[in-house]
Amino acid sequence: MHNPKWCLFFDFHTMPACPDVGAGFDFDAITGQIADMGVDYMVFPARCNLGTAYYNTRVGTRHPSLTYDLLGKLADACTKQSIALTAYINIGLSHEEGLRHREWCVLTQEGYTYLPNRFDHWVRQMCYHTGYADHVEEMVREVVRGYPVAGLFFDCMQVAPSRFRPSTIAR
Repeated sequence: MHNPKWCLFFDFHTMPACPDVGAGFDFDAITGQIADMGVDYMVFPARCNLGTAYYNTRVGTRHPSLTYDLLGKLADACTKQSIALTAYINIGLSHEEGLRHREWCVLTQEGYTYLPNRFDHWVRQMCYHTGYADHVEEMVREVVRGYPVAGLFFDCMQVAPSRFRPSTIAR
């Protein structure tokens, strides 16, 4: 087990329309600078709350403008610098998967798949009593089997009341 001294947590969520994601990213230079600062542990997104992956997923949706396996290249560079890498995976929210699979979304009593309050998030909350649970579980398996990660950081895990119960959801 890794007992980190200093950790760096990357927290970003990139809109699908954002161009050139990861373009010009110099992994050796960045991880070298991070190691020089004494950081020995890093958390980096494998999948953000917008539902896009930063690795070559077979199951999920890779960020549309990403042209390579960002997580893989970062994992390799971290290994060279002895930086432990934990994969951030947003479990509870997904804009993209919510758009593609409305049946996976939490549906409020008022019939919304996201909250209408303009000061709240507009990202769809996912229901674990649907096919989404199997989907996100398979994405976790992809990351654990495909990358030398030291751990997993699951974000936004919550259970919200949904208008539909598992027995009433069409599969």
